[in-house]
Formats: sequence, C-alpha cells, structure tokens
Amino acid sequence: MNYQTLACWRPILAGSLALLPFCAQSELVGYYKLDGNFDDSSGNGNTGELFGGASYVPESPTALGGGQSVLFDGQPGTYGAINPSPKEGLSITAQPFHSVSMWVKADGLQNRDKRIFSEAQSANNNPLFNVGTANNADNGTVDIYIRAGASLNHPRSIGIAFDDTWHHVAWTAQGKVMDLYIDGVFDSQFDYNAINDFIPTTTTIGGILRGSDCCNYFGNIDEVAIWDSILSADDIASLAEGTSADELTGVKPNLDLDDDGLPNKWEVENGLDPNDNGAVDPKNGANGDPDNDQLTNADEFANGSNPNDADTDSDEVKDAQEIALGTDILDPDSDGDGLLDGDEVTRGTNPLAADTDGDGITDNGEVLAGTDPKDPKSFPAEDDSLAAYWPLDSTDGTTTPDLGPYGYDLELRNMDATNFVTSEGRAAVSFDGIEDFLVRKSNANDILPITKNAAFTISMWIKAAGAGQNDRRFFSESSEFSNDPLFNIGTRNNGSDNTVDIYLRDGGSPNHQFSTTEPFDDTWHHIAYTHDDTTMTIQLYVDGVLDRDNWTFKDIVSPDVNYTTIGAILRANPSHWAQGLVDEVSLWSSVLPATIIAELASGATPIEVTGGGTIFGITSVDRQENGNVSLTWNSRPNTAYILEASLDLANWVEIDDGVQSQGEETIYVFPSGVPGLDTDIESRIFFRIRK
Repeated sequence: MNYQTLACWRPILAGSLALLPFCAQSELVGYYKLDGNFDDSSGNGNTGELFGGASYVPESPTALGGGQSVLFDGQPGTYGAINPSPKEGLSITAQPFHSVSMWVKADGLQNRDKRIFSEAQSANNNPLFNVGTANNADNGTVDIYIRAGASLNHPRSIGIAFDDTWHHVAWTAQGKVMDLYIDGVFDSQFDYNAINDFIPTTTTIGGILRGSDCCNYFGNIDEVAIWDSILSADDIASLAEGTSADELTGVKPNLDLDDDGLPNKWEVENGLDPNDNGAVDPKNGANGDPDNDQLTNADEFANGSNPNDADTDSDEVKDAQEIALGTDILDPDSDGDGLLDGDEVTRGTNPLAADTDGDGITDNGEVLAGTDPKDPKSFPAEDDSLAAYWPLDSTDGTTTPDLGPYGYDLELRNMDATNFVTSEGRAAVSFDGIEDFLVRKSNANDILPITKNAAFTISMWIKAAGAGQNDRRFFSESSEFSNDPLFNIGTRNNGSDNTVDIYLRDGGSPNHQFSTTEPFDDTWHHIAYTHDDTTMTIQLYVDGVLDRDNWTFKDIVSPDVNYTTIGAILRANPSHWAQGLVDEVSLWSSVLPATIIAELASGATPIEVTGGGTIFGITSVDRQENGNVSLTWNSRPNTAYILEASLDLANWVEIDDGVQSQGEETIYVFPSGVPGLDTDIESRIFFRIRK
C-alpha cells in the first residue's frame, strides 16, 4: 500500500503558536521479516544479504506467532548487510529523525561487544553508530557506542535484553538524542550531540561492516524495521506485543486525503472530515478552530491537544493560555505539586514550580497546612508543630526538661550533672560513648515518637569526631519489644570518615546512607533532618544548607516504636553509644521550611524562629474550695482546643473537644470531679490541652 506524505509539526518554542515542519513521510524505510529471506517488505527495495555463518532457523518470538529468524554464529565474516558496500547504505542514522526496532535472543555472557545494528563507512574505520551487547560481557545490558571525532563511550541500558531469551529492542532518535526501549518499555536516554555528523555507507545487523567486518554477533535476530520518523511509545509497546511493522503502519495510516497536513486517522478520531481541507466547512481545515480556543487544528495536532475541547486537560486553563504560560497542555498539574494549573493561576503561585516560595514545602503542602505558598516565612505555628524542645542546658539529677508544649522530659541514664558542660559558650550535654544516654518512653497517645507522624523534622547541634566511631547513634527511635523498627542518625557504620549516617529499618531497610559533607569533624555543626510521607522525600541539612534530598525513602510505621533516645539506641538493651556533645534538640510534627532551618542553624531557638511568643501550654491549675477546677493556658485567637484528663498519664478521658480560645489566654472551669474519671478531693489529676 502506498501512503501519501504526512507533514509533522512542532512548536518553535514554548509559548509560541508558530510552527515549523520537522519531518516528512512516516513510511517504513526498510522492513525485514527474515522468514527465509532478507527481502525489504517496505516496498523501498532496500534488500539485504546474509554473509558467512548466518542462517535462517525455525525459531521466533512467541509474540509473533511463529516463523523464522536469522541465527548468527559470531564468527568473522558473519553479518547481514543492507545494500552493502560498495552500494550506498540507508544512512538512517544521518537522518534528523529515525526509529529502529527488532527482536533479539542471545546470551550476554557469550557476546562481548557484539553489534545487533551498525552504520559505518566502508572507507573509514572511525565513524560508527552501534547498538549491541556490553563491551565487558556483563549480564545482558544493551550497549551504545557512537563515534565520529568524539565518542559516546559504551553507556548501557538499565534493563536486560541479552539473557538467552527473546526480547524486543527499539530506539528512536530525534536530532542526536536517543531513547532506548526494551520490551516496549522506555529504558534510557542517551545524548550524543558532541559527536560529529557523518554519512554512513553501510548498514548491517549482526556485526559492523567497514573496510572489513568485525564485532560479529552470536545469537538470533528477527523482525527488523527501520523508519525515518519517531515512533510513539504506544507504537513501540505495540511492536513488543507482537504487532508487525506493516500492521502498525496499517493501524496508523499516514494518509492525508484532503492534503491539509492533518492525518486522516487524527481527523476521524477528533470528529473532523478527512475529505474536507476546509473548503466546505472551515472548521475541518488546518486553520479551523472548532473549540474557539485560539488554537488552529494544526496547532492542536502539533501539541497533541483536543481540537474540540478548549481545555484539553481540564485544569481550568485554556489550551492557548497553557502555551503562553509554558505549562503542559496535556497535564493538569504541570509541576506535580498536587495543585491544578488553574488553581495555581488563581492563587498566584507558579504552575511551573512545585515550591513557589522556595521554602522546602510544596505549594499544595502549604495549602493543606493553611500557610501561604508565596511567603517563605509562612509555616505552621510552633504550637501546631513543635513536639519537643530540649535545650540540654541543665538537669534536676534525673531528667532534663522539655520546654515544648507537652513536657516530654528526657530521663538520664548513667548520667548526672557532670554531663552538662559548657563548650565554646554553649551549655550542652556530653556523652562518653560507653554507657550514657538520654531517653523518653512514649505512651500511645503521645505525639512522640516523632517518626509516628506523617511529616516531621529533627533539629540538633552536634560536636563530635566521626572517624573512628563505628556506627554510633546521636538520635534514635526504637522499640523495647523488637530489634527491627529503627530510625537512626549517627556516625558512618565503618567509622571511616566524618559523614552523617542515616539508617532506617522497619521490616526491610535501605541500609546505611550517607551525607555528602562531613560535619562530624569535632567542631559544632547544626544537623536537620526532614521526612515527608506524602511526597516520600527525605532531606538532610548541614549548617542550614541542603546536603542531600535523594535518599532512598523508608517510613518507620511500626506501632511498637516507643523510645526516643539521644546518644545511643535503646531497645531491650542499650547499644551504639555515641561520644560527643549535643545541644538544642527540637522535634517538629511538620517539614520545616528551609528558611526556618537556616535560622535554627544560625543560632535561633525554636521559640525565636516562631516569633518569640510564649510556648503553648497550661500555665495554672486551680482546684477551688467548692471543688470546681479552673485551668488556664496560653492560647491562640480563633482556635479550638481539646481538653483531656488522666489519673495515670496512660489513660486519657476527653472532657471537652471544642473549647474556643478567649484570646492569648484561655480559662476553663468545670464542676468538681472530672467527667469519666473516678476522682475524689484527694485524687491527683493530670490535664493536657491540644488543638
């Protein structure tokens, strides 16, 4: 079947409606079924010829439903040449756009640097375009080698194609950027723009043909197809499922009967008349605009949008406006932050930046938290997210106080007042690395351990020498019931340098991961760790500067975790004691913005970074003579609070779940006794307030 030429188009640049042609026909240039012959089924006459020990065998991929393939014996002189030298080759790799697909079966361990496809020059051994097996005979990756002046020197696929079973291999090239697919799935992209242009004169499968042949392949090849245009990912997936190249072309005809630059199939799919170029009804032609969105049908075809829908991706931004903004006309959330492009335009945030104000929290995360995504200083107030704040300045002999809203004092283990020292003007706690640590055991209703929260931040100052300290932990959360759930910040697990070691484990672990900088150099450094379940993102900051955000994510979700320790791990027994100084530890049930972490790293306290206000908490409890109880707490205007009471700090009873704030201070009075608790005048009652 002969098809007419298809005109393909692309925008000149984002935001422009002007168009330029970028490809011509999308017919097959060469198609080789290899069922007993090397004929070109594309009709273009690019017939091939087998040389040496290459033969047709009754074996082919199951997806093709039977037939033959070519078996190459890997010996010198064995290859398949298409229009071999001295005739001119296809020169397909010299075209600005091309696609190649084939089926292969070979053992990568028996094929070192062998070529399944190559284009070269018969009179010059230097220029090469090659796809084949790994040059070190690895476990079966696809190897790319392109050379002309400079070289693309053997980058390899991620996936496996040479494991002695059939695999489909395909690639597309636009300019000098190559997309590789294995079994119909995108694998890798390779950029060879540094390579000089050259015009091949030989095209071969199963080896290279230059002045002589080399790199001869040992294995099977079947169903080779070559196009001088870019196949879509769906087309390649269809080929890998067993669709033949001529069936694919038949399914996706490039006929343009009315010669308006719009393929018949596209016009039919979009309700346009493939026989009318606009002469009968202007809406059918290339310049038609049936959805009145200021984009012509040619524009819509070029951008992949719907000519009958002014807002193709339903994001409340018209298609023409998306082009002007530079947003993705087919993706309702161009920056992937959870806010639709239209919502971002309405809010005034940047639809092309997931974090408009650059504070480390996505725009949608700020919207959900009620903060301003355009203001880097806007973040959840301290009484919303500060879970614990241990200055580590002093001790009463058994504990060191928590100045946060919940009063989670840390218990001293094998420590006393002598462990609280001054270093470079800092009041801090000192650990000997032998047996001492600080610990808080949490109850089920506590906000600690901090890892139970969907988002959290850990901030602390540390002065320690990492080199020589093998796997010692300055911060840990763990379980008294099991050794498995673990969250750890400490020294490198082999003590070889001064990096920070992050170790996360809960039924499987990404194991030890390390900072890029080395802050454990026996001088004071600020360390901050943030963790976000929603985005599956971990960030580590050193001295207020982002060190890494590409950590393998692991969430510690075990309900058994109940210990928060500083200076060691406590499970059934303590271990991994750290040696060094620690100061100003704060835990937050949110991801702090980068701006706030920078302030903490500059020496600000958690109270100061939130505006210097009074810490949220109960300031007085008064049991009156008539038995009534009066509680007073620091509050926030326009906020509702939950009041709870307990006799043992383990079992809590809700008294009121809707106490409205009276301003900066709220007083709540209730009659004698506590509803739901068996109390008398002698009972000791604990109270807590939370939002």
